[in-house]
Amino acid sequence: MLNGVGALWQNTAVRDKQNGKLVSIGSLLDLLRNRRWLLGQLAVVIGSALHFGALAFAPVTVIQPIGVLGIAVTTIATARRDRVNPTIGTWLSLAAIVLGVGGFTSLAASNAQVTRVSDETAVLIAMIVGLLLMVLGLVGSIGHGLVRCLAFAAGGGVVFGFASVVIRLAALSLEHGNPADFPTGSLIGAVLSIPVAVWFIQQAHASGPPDLVVAALTLADPIVAIGIGYVALGEGATTSTIATLAEGVCFLLAALGIVMLPKTRRKSSDKSAAPSHAAQYSEN
Repeated sequence: MLNGVGALWQNTAVRDKQNGKLVSIGSLLDLLRNRRWLLGQLAVVIGSALHFGALAFAPVTVIQPIGVLGIAVTTIATARRDRVNPTIGTWLSLAAIVLGVGGFTSLAASNAQVTRVSDETAVLIAMIVGLLLMVLGLVGSIGHGLVRCLAFAAGGGVVFGFASVVIRLAALSLEHGNPADFPTGSLIGAVLSIPVAVWFIQQAHASGPPDLVVAALTLADPIVAIGIGYVALGEGATTSTIATLAEGVCFLLAALGIVMLPKTRRKSSDKSAAPSHAAQYSEN
């Protein structure tokens, strides 16, 4: 909930200054003097801290589906801000995202067992995360409107997914009393990547609505976290074909909901008598 409300406040502050434009370093520094942006960032920081703290006590399969509720909070709050009533299409898109992300996370995480990370594996994970960020950053830089929004939001999700894996590994090493397995290098890398995630997310806010930003973040986060487990940690070896197909269906369902969400927003804004932020998002 905190992440959803924080995203809305940040989005409003960023759009007021950088509507549809790339956020420069100077503009980002200007946001540090914006009270609404600071409150939004504080809400996101607290929400993220609670999320990572929860990962120390429960697996991703329990925590991540709860985080999906942030999409609902942001969608409803955005509709109230823009003074439009969510259409049936909006609710259907929202349901598809929530069910898709929740189902994907539950299926994938229940078939994966987190293990220790060797130095070689840590380097591989860092390379995968870095490559994903480079590709998404390039797409976001040359893209426009919703393409830019989704690319940069997904980039932020990549970082949070990486951080989720590292936090879970660190918690398990402490829980089992194995300090040798503590992912010190990966933890340092996760902390250093946070500023990149913040910059990516501000770019996403400048080009799209807050609920779409949160939806893309929430979808990318578990995909990256579980994908790292499959590729780098070899956790996908025990996953059955049926479970893999079901995960694919859930992913496609969530992706369809994200694609349809801005289209339903356009219909909502068209029905509104007064101009709103929603119309601006659709034009971008």
